Amino acid sequence: MIVDGVLSPSESGKFIVEHGSLVKINRDGVGKVAVQILEAAKDGSIKEALFLSPELHPKSGDKDAVQWVFLVDTINFSFWPDEGKHYDVSWGGKSYTGYFSACAAVNKAIAAGIPVLSAKWMKNATTEIIDEIFKSDSGHSIPLLEERVKAINDSGRVLLEKFDGEFYNCVVKSEKSAQKLLQLIVENFESFRDFAEFNGQKVSLLKRAQILVADVYGSLQGHDEVGDFNDISTITMFADYRVPQALAYLGALDYSQDLLNQIGEGKRLENGSKAEVELRGASIAVCDEIVAKMNQLRAEDLRFADVREVTAMEVDVFVWGYRRLHAADVEKQVPFHRTRCIYY
Repeated sequence: MIVDGVLSPSESGKFIVEHGSLVKINRDGVGKVAVQILEAAKDGSIKEALFLSPELHPKSGDKDAVQWVFLVDTINFSFWPDEGKHYDVSWGGKSYTGYFSACAAVNKAIAAGIPVLSAKWMKNATTEIIDEIFKSDSGHSIPLLEERVKAINDSGRVLLEKFDGEFYNCVVKSEKSAQKLLQLIVENFESFRDFAEFNGQKVSLLKRAQILVADVYGSLQGHDEVGDFNDISTITMFADYRVPQALAYLGALDYSQDLLNQIGEGKRLENGSKAEVELRGASIAVCDEIVAKMNQLRAEDLRFADVREVTAMEVDVFVWGYRRLHAADVEKQVPFHRTRCIYY
């Protein structure tokens, strides 16, 4: 439990599925996805050090890498453009969209000598400066610009007031516990407080807070034992809008007609609405079930006896990456929900 009276993300997922009516878990689909991911783990196509695979992420494994992760995850939300606009950023001769566009913008700013990793800079950065740094190649501002400015300013202030300007010091305080770091993030950094209420129960989804924990873990692996979280497997998947879409495409989630009528082109769900919370909660629950099924297969199926344990956060990254690789086919078959908010 992260906050008194609020269920943890894993508990929230179970509760939401048990009390929901719009999204159901398909056990046959869970089994098929579990086999697909185990095969990827067996042949090495799913990498254990998932964080290190994107070329935009820092490879230094030091305090600056942790600060980079913190800054990027502070503004890691809502990259899809409004109608008639486009959001893409070029860096190193390549054009990037979505989350990777923010990574590219941060790297471009660092290369230009802008001290974006400084907590003092974060605290005092103006709307104009942040707009210029994150502006797309097409000249459009990043969505939710003002919300991103507030998140950056607030994060910089808290880093200076409580952690001597370094998010690394927050990691040290976690004492190698992913859950303790998650608690510290939610307690201290307002923009990461991703909560909702469902069927009279307070629930937590915590997409960005958990992805920050996972990214810190990935960035420090093999470099600094401070990030060797002994309970990293307790981090759930990162509930957003693309992963449930891909899980529905892969057959692990079944959408009701009522839900399909509420999502799709031009339609938006309000943050905290029944449909939105159900989609996100079901994503957490189904990924936990996929992990449980993989563990069962590893114990009972000789094909996978020597395959290492795969965590829920790795399931997320695998499914998220699958969606990007098969975007055209996925889009044809399953709509994704759009919610404009700071939590994903």
